[in-house]
Amino acid sequence: MQICVISGSPKGEKSVTLQYVRFLEQAFPEHTFSVAHVGREIRTIEQQEEVWNGLLAAIKECDGVLWATPVYCLLVPAQLKRFIELVGDRNAMETFSGKYTAALTTSIHYFDHTAHAYLHGVCDDLGMRYVGFYSAHMQDLEKEASQEQLIQFFSDFLEAIAKQRPIRKEFPLLPAIPSHYIPMSPPVTVDTHGKRVVILHDAEPGSDLEAMVGELAACYADPIQVAHIQDSMMKGACLGCCRCAFDNTCIYDDGFRAFWEKYVIPADVLVIAGTVRDRFFSATWKQFFDRSFYNGHVPAFEGKQIAYLVEGSLGYLANLREVLTSLVMTEEANLAGIVTNEPGDPAEIDAALYALAERSVRLSDRGYIAPATFPAVGGHKIFRDEIWRGMRAVFKADDRYYRQHGLYDFPTRNYLQRISTRATSLIMSIPGIRREVVKNMPTYMVQPLQRSIEKSTVLAKRKAKE
Repeated sequence: MQICVISGSPKGEKSVTLQYVRFLEQAFPEHTFSVAHVGREIRTIEQQEEVWNGLLAAIKECDGVLWATPVYCLLVPAQLKRFIELVGDRNAMETFSGKYTAALTTSIHYFDHTAHAYLHGVCDDLGMRYVGFYSAHMQDLEKEASQEQLIQFFSDFLEAIAKQRPIRKEFPLLPAIPSHYIPMSPPVTVDTHGKRVVILHDAEPGSDLEAMVGELAACYADPIQVAHIQDSMMKGACLGCCRCAFDNTCIYDDGFRAFWEKYVIPADVLVIAGTVRDRFFSATWKQFFDRSFYNGHVPAFEGKQIAYLVEGSLGYLANLREVLTSLVMTEEANLAGIVTNEPGDPAEIDAALYALAERSVRLSDRGYIAPATFPAVGGHKIFRDEIWRGMRAVFKADDRYYRQHGLYDFPTRNYLQRISTRATSLIMSIPGIRREVVKNMPTYMVQPLQRSIEKSTVLAKRKAKE
């Protein structure tokens, strides 16, 4: 069979993900693999028609398509995102329609599931037959058990092609939003109380997003900053070179860092405004997010109120919502809200924008950050363990930050807890004590909390006297 590999890595042949593809080439010598380096060659693909046509011809002639890509910032790299946009912009969907396809990614398993869900949705939109995915840790290829898993995954993919296995779509096409948003001036405006409000966007002239940005800006009584992310003058997307790992300095010498330091760092309230394009924001926004990796694994939005304006059918994109909300939480910020143009009723959108402005300032005044849930808690543990295990040798800026902020919070370092747990474990081995503890377990669980309640009552009375 002829397998076309769409490689999303900007590193080309030096891609970690591509090494998994090369392993499959050796394991399946009876099949032919052709690799399209769309991540590395995206500029050429954009500019040279013959290269674009050659790529489409390779896809049209192949028996199956394998998307092979690293995971960058909760999704695929911006370069691959741009390629997917080109497929839609140039009406090349028919080339992909009916092709059997699968995805192969490498990462540290940090939000690899959202990258896979995105690719799956895109493949369904293109009319492809999505067989499944293989998500590898970057070093899994060194393990024999992982090699066997990879072979089984690819064997199943080939079998699906050979037997023309029926594949059911999981993601329905996104509905269009027919109405056009025409805002009205807000009846009242929100005092910012000196908070710095920044709106970053990539709105097209005359778009609903442009209207939403303008209306939200008008909801604030004081001057705020509004900037198009193209003004950051990015020369290109993240190359995955890890040059920034040592001292948070990007290999690019362009305007991105100055833009970030001018708008993002000082902001108390940061509004991110984007339009849905093939199940995510634009490739320009993805490039912006990827380039923010120069901060390493240090929370770049810490303590801020983050809000989103979305033009598009967000209500049908649970995966995009998860990425947007998780990005806020994992960066130790707070989600002030999301407003879309989905309602269609201008008055309803106006009201939502005003409520967002009021809430963003109110929560910023109070310094409120919502408690972390699984994405942030799990993400912290992944980063903590990976950096400590070996990444700190290169990601020195991360290592310094983690040490300074006590983020190497391994449970085994709490020696009092270890001693207490060991002693309790020994005591619980006595049947009579174990039965008594189990019998009264609910009481034991709430006792510490009841003491906190009693303490809060005292604090409340003291506060009332003040």
